[in-house]
Amino acid sequence: MDGIYLILIIFGAGALCATFATYKVLSNKNAEKLRKLELEAKKLINETIDEKDEAIERYKNRDVLREAEHEKLLAELNKTIEFHRGRSKSILNKAVDFAFDFEQIFKDQHQNAQVEIQRVLDDSYRFKKKVLLSSISLKNFERKLEDIKKESFIYQSLIARYDYFELVDNSDWDTVEKEFRDKVLELQAAQDEREAQNEIKRQMREERQRAEELERQQQEAEEKEMELEARRKAVEEALLAADEDHRLELEETRLKLEQEIEEVHKQYERAKSMAQMTKQGHVYVISNIGSFGENVFKIGMTRRLEPHDRVSELSGASVPFEFDVHAMISCDDAPALEAKLHNLLSSDRINKVNLRKEFFRTDINKIIKCVEENHGTVEYVADPAALQYYRSLEINDDVYSEGERSFAS
Repeated sequence: MDGIYLILIIFGAGALCATFATYKVLSNKNAEKLRKLELEAKKLINETIDEKDEAIERYKNRDVLREAEHEKLLAELNKTIEFHRGRSKSILNKAVDFAFDFEQIFKDQHQNAQVEIQRVLDDSYRFKKKVLLSSISLKNFERKLEDIKKESFIYQSLIARYDYFELVDNSDWDTVEKEFRDKVLELQAAQDEREAQNEIKRQMREERQRAEELERQQQEAEEKEMELEARRKAVEEALLAADEDHRLELEETRLKLEQEIEEVHKQYERAKSMAQMTKQGHVYVISNIGSFGENVFKIGMTRRLEPHDRVSELSGASVPFEFDVHAMISCDDAPALEAKLHNLLSSDRINKVNLRKEFFRTDINKIIKCVEENHGTVEYVADPAALQYYRSLEINDDVYSEGERSFAS
């Protein structure tokens, strides 16, 4: 029993010692933790204090900067106020001055505008005049004349529109039209000169062709005459050796050959004579009722050996119908007869400016009378057939009649 108590006492003492030792250990640990916590708390407090000090310092600096910026903005605002105050004062002074000088300023500006508009109008007139006169041709001169009249109307309209300006009409459209007509006449004269040169070249070609044709005819006649002469000599030699039965037949052959030789010799002499006659030719009187109407005649001259070739040439693509021949007059001096007829019929000439245009509005009997008085009696056709023209009229009448019948049905 005593042993048990002793063991319990020892065990209790051990438990107390263990409890005390545990207490000490735990006390030391808690003290260490408390110390660490105190250090961390102090550190955190110090960091917070430092951050607050920095924030306070930063806000102090920001206040200083803000105050400096405020002072700067205030200075700029005062400067702007002073600027606009001075500007307002200047505008007010100008407004006062303008109120007193308004009439003079308006007159000056009105005068300047008037001078400027006048200058623009004058420049426009000179430019239009230069452009219109520099682009004239025989193909567009009618349209250009309309343009001149249109520009003249526009110029007068502009002057009338700005009636509150005292604009001066410095244009001279009458002179422009005169210069225009003079230039057209110059172009027409140049065209006539070219046509005259072409006509001379054409006559030279005809003369050359005529000379070549006459030379060919002379050569052919000469060759044929030599051939016939050789045949005649052969017949004469045969006559000397022929008997009475064949002599009569050979004699007839010889006479025929002599007649042919004489005829060929005449052809040769005629071709030679025509070659020596440099003014020989044909004067023709032709008309084209389908193209130019009734009583309009062309009187011209050709030196071609076949004069109707000239009429065919004139009946080309430039006219809708062929020319009809009233008279084809062969004469030794064709240019003189043509000129005489042109002079006698000058009052009937259609184009009295370009004398190369050989058209006359007259009566065929008057033309033939002039021809007979200056050349002699000639054959002529008063009313040629004009087949294509009259056939075209018949076709038109048939088409019209058929159209009326269709409409009536």
